[in-house]
Amino acid sequence: MQPNIPDRRMAPLLDALEETDKASIRRAVEELVAMAAEEPGVAEALAERLRTAPRWPVAYALGQITRPSAPCLEMLVWGLGSGDQDLRWATQLLLTDLGKRYPEVGARLEGLLSAGSATQRRMTVYCLRDIGAEGLEVSLLKAIHDPEPLVRVAAVTTFAKAAGAGAEVLNALGSAAAADADVRVRNAASFAVKRLSGGGSS
Repeated sequence: MQPNIPDRRMAPLLDALEETDKASIRRAVEELVAMAAEEPGVAEALAERLRTAPRWPVAYALGQITRPSAPCLEMLVWGLGSGDQDLRWATQLLLTDLGKRYPEVGARLEGLLSAGSATQRRMTVYCLRDIGAEGLEVSLLKAIHDPEPLVRVAAVTTFAKAAGAGAEVLNALGSAAAADADVRVRNAASFAVKRLSGGGSS
């Protein structure tokens, strides 16, 4: 029995997600996402491929098509900590979009601030910033005390771009500017304090 046309079109694209060439993967993802608008079987095929061969490109394609399942979300979360910068930022953009629509994504990101790797925690700050997550200030106050300096820098620079800040935030930034062990954090915090207190415009 011959497979139907969508199956014949999908098979090589699904296989392309297993390749190492980024351009081939990107083309396959784009074509699968476009195909999914007319063929519901694409999401099912991707979900099955993710179950049998869990890889980031599969989750990345599936996350653009439908609400992410737990396995899909976990693979995307893995991508936030990848050593590949392109992969990390592509994941950050997708998780930001998903986090604006699905509360479980935001909740999973919040959990990463405590349990994720240093890279995941840093990228999570950017995700929560761009989502405009409820309770963002509380999350950033936690991140400003993170053991990883680059996570602290991410939190401080996010505060610096805020429209305003309360006393707790200004106190935390002032402490970081005066006493943080890392000069990058101290410099970023000093700039943030000046900006938020009105000194940056003079």
